[in-house]
Amino acid sequence: MQGNVVRYDAAKGYAFVATEGLDEDVFLHVNDLDFDKSLMAVGTVVDVDYEVGDRGPRATGASLVSSPVADAVQAALGGSTVSSPDVDQAPHDGFADVLSAAELRVELTERLLAAAGDLTGRQVLAVRSAVEQVARGHGWLDG
Repeated sequence: MQGNVVRYDAAKGYAFVATEGLDEDVFLHVNDLDFDKSLMAVGTVVDVDYEVGDRGPRATGASLVSSPVADAVQAALGGSTVSSPDVDQAPHDGFADVLSAAELRVELTERLLAAAGDLTGRQVLAVRSAVEQVARGHGWLDG
């Protein structure tokens, strides 16, 4: 059954999912996700399997349909039309700028906020951290 995350507490590791077929929201623990919990946020759409117990509906598994966090990352890294004023719009010469980690974080923050201004601070930090790890792994950062 598909539903929307209406409440999410990352620190405690649980969410509540509203579905059309149920009167109560489905309790969802992050251990029942089949995707990375950093993609969870209010507004995430999931396919949820559940069972009804003494305390109401509880998820037994959940798969990702769409995530505002993933959408923001995609917009900031690939699909965004937002451009930084210092970005040279000349034809690409085959070389790439190597940024410091601090420069990358600043640019990512600006792009994320421009592409998806409704992200929370916690979500921005999670996305920045994930992208920085990828950049470090590929040697794209200076130092």
